[in-house]
Amino acid sequence: MKGFYKGLLAASGLFAAYVVGTGVTVYVNAMKRSSKHPDRNYDPDEEKDYIVPGESSSAYRHGAYNYNIWWNTRDTEKVEIMTFDGLRLRGGYLPAEGGNADRIALVVHGHLCCAGEEGFISKMFHDNGYDVLAIDQRGHGKSDGDTITMGRLEASDAVEWMRYIADRFPEKKIIVYGASMGGNTVLRTTDRALPKQVVCVIDDCGYCRADEAIMMALKHDFPGLIFKGAVNGVCSLTYRILQGERIRKTDACGPVSRAKVPVLFIHGTDDSIVDCNDSRKLYSLHPGKKKLIINDDVKHNCSFFADREKYTEEVMDFIDSCCAE
Repeated sequence: MKGFYKGLLAASGLFAAYVVGTGVTVYVNAMKRSSKHPDRNYDPDEEKDYIVPGESSSAYRHGAYNYNIWWNTRDTEKVEIMTFDGLRLRGGYLPAEGGNADRIALVVHGHLCCAGEEGFISKMFHDNGYDVLAIDQRGHGKSDGDTITMGRLEASDAVEWMRYIADRFPEKKIIVYGASMGGNTVLRTTDRALPKQVVCVIDDCGYCRADEAIMMALKHDFPGLIFKGAVNGVCSLTYRILQGERIRKTDACGPVSRAKVPVLFIHGTDDSIVDCNDSRKLYSLHPGKKKLIINDDVKHNCSFFADREKYTEEVMDFIDSCCAE
């Protein structure tokens, strides 16, 4: 009997070590800047083999690559802001052809991405006569920061970018676009005191809450991983210990339920990173002007690539309807 208890104790210790070790590893890989998370912006003066999509790369990476090159070979003005906690965030400003646009799009990328990889959206806006300000979020690209908060602090950063635009271009209407984690980021600003120039927010495949998105990603990316729920719990606990806040503070449902600006929600049904039902839920919570577009058989952040003309038309029509009010 004594041997049984020793074996049980040893097994319990191994289980705890596995869950804790794996959970902390998930946190570090997802939320800490490191050599595994370098600047993914294309640089014409430096070869970056890691930004070239391979066979195992996502459909998004394959679609975004050439647009990353496009954005980072434009003659953009390099701009900066300081965050409330002392980080210097960086972005690029590209004026419309002719320089007389009355609208400007703020483009916010997703998790472990960069401004350049959202270049397909920047080009969409630019081709339709908009000024564009595409930014690197904290802990990404050329911006400062070693920690990614999955939308919690990034939302405050996005508000500061909106204020920067409003102060510099008081006559321009502001359209705010975010994808994936960037979608969560911009959705979490919708109940705040935004500049009056902000006419709408566009969210493509943003999640309700980061811990739920991480759980879905674990199921997709690591199907052989056991005790995923316990691992995700340790990841969330590590977040709370190291960041001083619960990961549930990334929740976009509360802000969206109090939204003061119109929101266009876009999602693909074949999204294995963020549940398509997140957008359905967020849409149902929004109290004002809104629209939901669900694209069948489309993967994460790939609605644009599935049908570029339709995507562009739907986005522009929604913005026009908001500007007309």
